Amino acid sequence: MSCSQPAAVLLPATPASTRTRHLAELMLPDGAHARESDWTVFFLNQKAPDEDGRVPEGGPALLHVLNLVRTKHDKEVRRGAIVKAMAVCTRHRFIHIYQAILMLALENYYRVSTVDTLAELFKSVNEMDLSCMPQLSRHETTILRFSDDHNMFEERFARLEQEHAAGGDPDHDLMMSDLASTAGDDATVVVRRGTDAATRTRGPSARNKDRRFFETEIVYSGVKLPIRVPMTVYPEEIGDFSLIQLLTTFSGSLQAQSGSKTTHPHLESSGQYTHPLILLMNSLLTQKRIIFLGHGKPAGEVANYVLAAVALGSGGGGVLRGLANRAFPYTNLTNLDTLLSFPGYIAGVTNPAFEEHPEWWDLLCNINTGKITVSPALALPTGAKSQTDSLRRSLDSVTLSRNRSFSSRDGKPDKWNNLDTEFVQDLMLAIERHYGEVAIRAKVENYVRRFMALVPLYENERAGTTRLGDPAHLASLNGYTVSPGDKEARDHDLAFYQSRIEGFLGTQAYYNAIADYESAQSHSFIRGIDIAHMVYSLRTSTNLDVNEVEAIYRRLDDQVVSDDQVTELLASLPQSQGGLQPLA
Repeated sequence: MSCSQPAAVLLPATPASTRTRHLAELMLPDGAHARESDWTVFFLNQKAPDEDGRVPEGGPALLHVLNLVRTKHDKEVRRGAIVKAMAVCTRHRFIHIYQAILMLALENYYRVSTVDTLAELFKSVNEMDLSCMPQLSRHETTILRFSDDHNMFEERFARLEQEHAAGGDPDHDLMMSDLASTAGDDATVVVRRGTDAATRTRGPSARNKDRRFFETEIVYSGVKLPIRVPMTVYPEEIGDFSLIQLLTTFSGSLQAQSGSKTTHPHLESSGQYTHPLILLMNSLLTQKRIIFLGHGKPAGEVANYVLAAVALGSGGGGVLRGLANRAFPYTNLTNLDTLLSFPGYIAGVTNPAFEEHPEWWDLLCNINTGKITVSPALALPTGAKSQTDSLRRSLDSVTLSRNRSFSSRDGKPDKWNNLDTEFVQDLMLAIERHYGEVAIRAKVENYVRRFMALVPLYENERAGTTRLGDPAHLASLNGYTVSPGDKEARDHDLAFYQSRIEGFLGTQAYYNAIADYESAQSHSFIRGIDIAHMVYSLRTSTNLDVNEVEAIYRRLDDQVVSDDQVTELLASLPQSQGGLQPLA
C-alpha cells in the first residue's frame, strides 16, 4: 500500500471539502500505487444538462486537464511508498505538449515539495511563446490538415515575423492575472489560460518548415524543451490519442448477448449482424451512455479510448460538437452521481463494479476482451416495437452463423451489405495498409458528414422543413439536383439510416449542429448557394446531365470571387475526398 495526501484546490460552485476530494480522486486513480507512473485526463467546467436535457450556452470554457501521478517505493516511509500527482489545466486541446515538463516538474517536486517548485512550473508554462502562431480559420485548418504542401499559409507566419522585425510587441493575451495555481502536499494543479490569435513573434523562421506544427519551446530549470503545437486540431480532438487503436481493439468480436430479445433500432441497425464498430458509432450518434472498462489497465490507456471515441462520434473531431462536454476520460465510483446526471456520457473506468450494474450504462466496451455489450436495461424508444419486430422477422429468415466473420459478405442479407459494411471494411483495409491517423480520421469524418447530409433531407421529407439546411436547396436549385446522390440512392440511404437519424434528432449534438449551421450561414463568405450540397452533388450524383453541371459551375463562377470565398470552396474539397476532382 502507499500513502498520498491530496492538495486543497478550490473550484467554484461546490463546498471546499467536496472540491478537494473530487480533484484528488481524479488525480490519484485506482491502482496508482501499483504502478511507477500513470497519466490521466479529465475535464473541468463541464456543463450539466438542464431539466429538458439541453446543455446551456455560454459560461466558462471547457478546461482540459493532463495529470501525471508517480509512485516511489521507500521502505522508510509509512506504507512503503510515496505517491504524488501534478496536473496542468488549460483551454488548449493539445494538452499532450505538456507531458515533458510535467515529468521534470513532478521529479523536482519529489525533491523539493514547496510552492516555489510549483511557481517555477507555473512561470515556465505561461512563458511559452505562442505569440507568432497565427490563428487559422476553420477553412484554413481543413486545407492545411489534408494538403500535401506542408508550407501552406506560410505568408501568415511571415507577416507576424515582419511585425516582430519592425519592433511590434502587442499584448498576446497571456495575462498573469487570469492564471491560478494551487499546491498541496502530494497533488498539484497548474492552470494555464489559452491564447487567441498570436501577434508577437520570437524571431525569424526558417523556410520549408512543416506548418502543420508551430515550433516553440518551454524553458524549465534551465532546460529548453522543444514544443511542437499542432495547427490542424479539430474542435473535438483532445490530446494525443489513437483512433486506430480503438478501431482495432473492437473490430473483430461480436457484441455480447444483451439479455433482451428485442433489437434496439438506434443501435443494432443491422440486427444481430451489426458490426461492433457500427454499434459504437450508433451509440455515439444517438447519445447513449457508454462505458470503456479497462480492469487492471493504466488509467491513461483507458482515457485514450474515451478521447478516441469522442473523435469517432464527432466525425474525426470536426463534424459534430458537444461530445467532449459529456466525456469523462477517467472517472470512478465517487463520481457516479455526476456521471449519471449527463445523458449520453462517454466514460473511462478501471473498476469492474461498473460491469455489474447495467442500469448505469447503455453500452459497455471491455478493453481487455474487445467485447461490446448492450445493456439489457436499455429501454426502446417510443413507438419502436413494430419497427424492431419487423427487423427481427426479416433477419430471422436468413440463416447465418453468429461465428461467421464480419469481413465476409457470404450469407448476409443484401440489405446489410452496403454503407456500414463498406465503411468498416474500408477502415480495416486502410489500417492493414498502414494508413496514418489523419487518413483514418478523414474516413470517419466522411462517414459522419454523409450521415449529416441525410438528416436535413429526412427532416424535410418528414416535416416539410429543417433547421439544418435551406429546403429550397435540398430538392432543386435552378433546375439541377443538389441532394446527395440521385433519388434512388438518396431514398435507399434515408431508409437505411432512418432509425439512427430518429435517434440523433433531439440530442445535444443535433442542437449544436443547428447552432453551427446558423452561425456558418451568418459568417459564410459564399452567400446565396449551399456550397456543401453543390459539392456533394458533383462528387456523388449519377443523374446530373451536362446542363445541370454547367448550371452549378455558373453559380460557383458567379459567387466565388474573393480569396476568402476561394478558401471556403477549397475547404469543401479536401484531398481526403478527392480534392479538386469534382471541379476538374
